[in-house]
Amino acid sequence: MSLRDLASKGLAGFDPKTDEIVSASGLPAGDYLTSVTAIEHRAFDSGWDCFGVSFQVMEGEHEGQTENVNISFAEKSKSGKAIPDFILDRNIKFAAKLGSFLGVDVTDEDFDFDNETDIHEHLGQKLHGHEGLLTTLKVTVRPNKKDPSNPYTSYDLEEAEQPEELELDDSDLPSNMNPNSDAPLPSENDDPFANSSQDNTIPDDQLPFD
Repeated sequence: MSLRDLASKGLAGFDPKTDEIVSASGLPAGDYLTSVTAIEHRAFDSGWDCFGVSFQVMEGEHEGQTENVNISFAEKSKSGKAIPDFILDRNIKFAAKLGSFLGVDVTDEDFDFDNETDIHEHLGQKLHGHEGLLTTLKVTVRPNKKDPSNPYTSYDLEEAEQPEELELDDSDLPSNMNPNSDAPLPSENDDPFANSSQDNTIPDDQLPFD
């Protein structure tokens, strides 16, 4: 997208006299066909860490854009306040759903660790290596009254049809790559220099090195 296209999109409906400049940079609410591009344990300079998954949009207006979903299994906030059970339940089900789509069982045992960092690292290792899955990422955005520039975003997943894998056998290969092909193989008679009387030896004093 050119700078002019970006300006046209960003200024559409924007009132420079009253609207705030800062806005959320993630995907707007909607359903997106995406490819899972990264699954890992993420740690930040602030000291906060999480279980992270990256989704790249495969089609539509936002094709090529990456949405980073970072979820935590910490039971208390930095201030010591308990994280509501519904948030932890949602995060657990997100990990389990992702695992199911990837063909990996995520059970209650995967959350039986002493702290959230161990859980994040464990899930990152368990699901890593299964990138490439196509899935529908459902993005829900809700306003944040305390900080309008940072709305609440939640995610869900739906299965998506996977591309068919190409199955090739020897008959599908070009004749020169097919070991069972009847095509003739090169022989000494095919050597264009086989019957040449020319001496192609290069004298030592004409070599490009000592």
